[in-house]
Amino acid sequence: MPEPSLAHLQRLTDKTGIFEHADGIHPDKKHGYCAEDVGRALVAVLKYARYYTHPATHQLVDTYLKYLKHAQLEDGRFHHRTSTEGKLSKQIASGDDFGRVLWGLGHAVAYSLNAQVEALARQLFERALLHIVTSDIQTYSKATAYSVLGLHYYLKRHPKSSHAERTLKGLADYMLYVYGQKSSDDWCWFDDSVTYENAKLPHCLLAAYETTGQQKYLDTARQSLDFLINVNFPDGQMMQVVGNRGWYQKGKECSRFDQQPIDAAGMVQVCAAAYRILGLEKYKDKMISAFQWFLGHNILGLPVYDASSGGSRDGLCADGVNNNQGAESSIMYLIANLTVREACGLTGQTGVNQA
Repeated sequence: MPEPSLAHLQRLTDKTGIFEHADGIHPDKKHGYCAEDVGRALVAVLKYARYYTHPATHQLVDTYLKYLKHAQLEDGRFHHRTSTEGKLSKQIASGDDFGRVLWGLGHAVAYSLNAQVEALARQLFERALLHIVTSDIQTYSKATAYSVLGLHYYLKRHPKSSHAERTLKGLADYMLYVYGQKSSDDWCWFDDSVTYENAKLPHCLLAAYETTGQQKYLDTARQSLDFLINVNFPDGQMMQVVGNRGWYQKGKECSRFDQQPIDAAGMVQVCAAAYRILGLEKYKDKMISAFQWFLGHNILGLPVYDASSGGSRDGLCADGVNNNQGAESSIMYLIANLTVREACGLTGQTGVNQA
């Protein structure tokens, strides 16, 4: 296991936020920042801070929360992008983008560094929560899933929030409805295609089960996760991520390129959750195999993780790796690393990590 490092996130982050894209290991500043990456970065840094002491953690969290405060509209939504000059875009973060921000803020509420962080994260989260009722978030299954995860973390800190719990149940029940409409005996999935960030769908139902204790969420989570494992581990051992050049359409062959780190990291997280809840070794094994995808146990036999930078390359293409190390890939790698350590008891006591 490589030691988890904040070095590349620090490299991509300035006083405003985290740059979305990179040219190699360096920030590609012309594209600016986006809210969803800031939300994801909050999860990574706060997860890191639970186990390691690092002088940069407080500053990173402060930067990310201030970014979201500046980007939030009065109705709870967020401006999707900000330019390098600090100009907010007219485009609003909707669907998956909004869900990822809610996930990050919920995590910040649950695992805040101090009372000030918790208060600001809660303020932003609760304002965003008002938007869910009137939004089209249920049009997007991944947005729904991320929102459930955000609510799950929020309720860890505020379990008596009846509004948050009702919202979580409503969204999770909608996921069950979608699954019932699309699944069959040989296609245990939420749609007629398996595309990107697939693991978030069973993951959110595992979270709903942990929050509510309702068996119906666990049953569907297990069915859909086992189906997804079969899709992503066709030989039973090595993870082969569903590729974005065609995805996996029902009744057709599964595309194997390009493979993205966000999907490998998602599989790590959902298998870790299943292992924690069910205690079955098969989920632990798949969690580890999914993480090894980053280290070269993949269809090309090439490392996606860059040990010299601490970041993650942006994906596996048919002709090799994409050597750019943008925010999404590197954030998700760090979350995956920390998730495996947590699940395997490798975090130990909190220590100083200057990496």
